[in-house]
Amino acid sequence: MAINVNTVYQTVLLILNKEQRGYMTPVEFNKIGAQAQLEIFETYFDSLNQQLRIPQTNTDYADRVLNLDEKLSIFKTSGSAVYTNPSFNLPVASGATTITDVIDVPLFINAANPLPTSYTINNITASQLANSIPTVSVNGILRSSNFNITGNTLTFLNGTAPQFSFTNVQVGATTASTTLVVNAGASGLAGSSLLVGANVSGAQTVGTPTVFSTTNTVPYTVVLSSSQTFTGGAAAQNLLTFTNKITVSSTVNDFYRLGTVRYVTGGNKPIQELERVTRSELYHLLSSNLTKPTTTYPVYTYENNQLTVYPTTIQSGIEVDYIRKPADPKWNFTTTAPSYQYIYNASTSVNFELHPADQTELILKTLLYAGVIIEDPQIVQLAAQQVQQENINQQR
Repeated sequence: MAINVNTVYQTVLLILNKEQRGYMTPVEFNKIGAQAQLEIFETYFDSLNQQLRIPQTNTDYADRVLNLDEKLSIFKTSGSAVYTNPSFNLPVASGATTITDVIDVPLFINAANPLPTSYTINNITASQLANSIPTVSVNGILRSSNFNITGNTLTFLNGTAPQFSFTNVQVGATTASTTLVVNAGASGLAGSSLLVGANVSGAQTVGTPTVFSTTNTVPYTVVLSSSQTFTGGAAAQNLLTFTNKITVSSTVNDFYRLGTVRYVTGGNKPIQELERVTRSELYHLLSSNLTKPTTTYPVYTYENNQLTVYPTTIQSGIEVDYIRKPADPKWNFTTTAPSYQYIYNASTSVNFELHPADQTELILKTLLYAGVIIEDPQIVQLAAQQVQQENINQQR
């Protein structure tokens, strides 16, 4: 359930260009779209508060409280709070918004031309990386340290960049039926490395083969954990090589609003809901043995994005229900020579996460900001009037 980012962008462009008022670039649209989405998302809470105070119809599809709750349900999630004496840290990433970039590094490498230590991350922006929890793996093996990410550049530290040994290759005749038999040798290739060639047969213990040709004239040798055969083409294209895959995943820090806090002890014991108290209330509770918090009736204070739970003997089993932030929309594109026009790329784009019922308001708010950018007061005025009318209709 989402609003297609391309539908919104094309609609905005259509309205802007109807009378040749101007044009909005993808970069401008992405920034404006994120702002418009957050504005609509924030109104859910105020609208829900307002609707709870007035009588509601119980007719299907017309109950405004239920309709608002349906919009918020997209962003409801839960997670475990981690204890760090003396408080619990809130979950910061739901995992709902994870962006991945795979960097393929062909290994036409020799001693004079080693693998680089720095790589550019293309599919994740610098701002997304800065506001997320990034993970890095090389050929499926997770790296827990010895790297840093600055902007959108990944750098391996302390000589930990991906490296392979190149030994032990037997080469047959240089004809179209050339067969290269790669024997077992010293370790050096990760388990998910890809054997590259026109055709590969034999034990596939090092990964899935893929088609690749090269005119490189140096026959590098490689190490495998078991025998492999490689059938090449012409003499200049029968080389054996490997592709090194670096995967960067960015899990967005998306905690937004705290909901219910629960104490889960396991076994047959019931789940206990913690009561949220202020400091002054806590002092009164702790002043008497009759009101002092227990594991059956625990309480917590919420300060600086941390939970302090009482009694303090509770140091695990705290689960949190919360509302996460929507992911920033992204209208991504490719360009092709010679026109270099923006061509929508659905596979790398990110749709709006709002409920489809908010598509009209989303387009209107985007148009409002677009009018500011292109300095057209008529668009600003018309869009503002429509947004205001939408809000009035929703609150009647």
